[in-house]
Amino acid sequence: MKIAYVTGDDPHNLKSWSGLSHHIAESLKPHGAEIQYLGPLESVVSPTLGLRRRLWKLLGRNILEGREPSIVRGWGRQVTEKLRGMEVDAILATHTELLSEFETDLPIAYWSDSNFGCMLGAYPYFQSLNPFAIRRGHDYERRALQRADLVIYACDWARDAAIQTYGADPEKVKVIPFGANIRCDRTRADVDALIAARPKDRCNLLFLGKVWSRKGGDIALAVAEELNQTGLPTTLTLIGSQPPEDVTLPSFVRKTGFINKSDPAGLKQFNELIAESHFLILPSRAEAFGIVFCEAASFGVPSLATRVGGIPTAVRDGGNGQTFPLTAPPGEYAAFVHELFGNYAAYEALARSAFREFETRLNWGVSGAEAMRQLRAAVARRQRQTASP
Repeated sequence: MKIAYVTGDDPHNLKSWSGLSHHIAESLKPHGAEIQYLGPLESVVSPTLGLRRRLWKLLGRNILEGREPSIVRGWGRQVTEKLRGMEVDAILATHTELLSEFETDLPIAYWSDSNFGCMLGAYPYFQSLNPFAIRRGHDYERRALQRADLVIYACDWARDAAIQTYGADPEKVKVIPFGANIRCDRTRADVDALIAARPKDRCNLLFLGKVWSRKGGDIALAVAEELNQTGLPTTLTLIGSQPPEDVTLPSFVRKTGFINKSDPAGLKQFNELIAESHFLILPSRAEAFGIVFCEAASFGVPSLATRVGGIPTAVRDGGNGQTFPLTAPPGEYAAFVHELFGNYAAYEALARSAFREFETRLNWGVSGAEAMRQLRAAVARRQRQTASP
């Protein structure tokens, strides 16, 4: 199947959108997809954008550049032009705003982790938006969902919002989780060895996130402190996170700073830090999915996370970790960890289960195969509809 792949960013840049634009395309290729790349697209900015941004800022409101009409229309013109003369079977995009303005008779699909209704008010750059930005955001989302033949989300949270908020047809909205963005050739025996190598008399927690507040760095720190105070020696390792300047880190915290996974030495360090951890702890206040949960599972590392956004799809309670209410106190996390360390065989069983979750549903091989199955089915439905009198 020939697919025109529409991305606003560079799909070959592993730093764009956490590497998802790249990995989505790559996941489809082993299952019969021939990808025609239509990204990156140029953002055509209105001359008045800067002025309007300043005016709204004075009123305590923000604009949302990715939903600005000049930019969305510009993307539409570019996609329409790139499609001209191209022989493909379907179009796949990574964000709905990319689908709103171009012209085509081809089947349309998109695969993402959220939609405008989900993100509104949740992420910092979707907060305090001006009313025109909110209205346009909903309009673009609704229009894209209506014209799409197939909508794939990485989580149940986004699927439910698409149906409830925008009236999307439940029959064409599917959930296919993303996979781990690191290579994994580990066998179950390899993972068993990693689990056995972890100490049984102390706990290694790993916090992996750039945005300290949104990712719940303060909660992770409080959990580690609670564990230490209640008798379980615990180390909290921070990767890529920079706490606020007024936060004094205790001696049980170690910071690695940013690790470049594109560098072999950096990737080796990253893998070793995950492998030696008992838990990934990421008590996010807002999270569309969380690729790191997949990556942790690939090492047999369970996750401790909040029950918000798309996390309950990425982290299944008793499968590859445990989720907690956003209001849960540190002691609730600590009690869960203490219980597993008190019956360490139960921890080992959960760690092995985490790797099974990776094998069966949190890897790009499984996700790509299912996405291609759904794409073929969507194209076949469109062909039947076109052939009907």
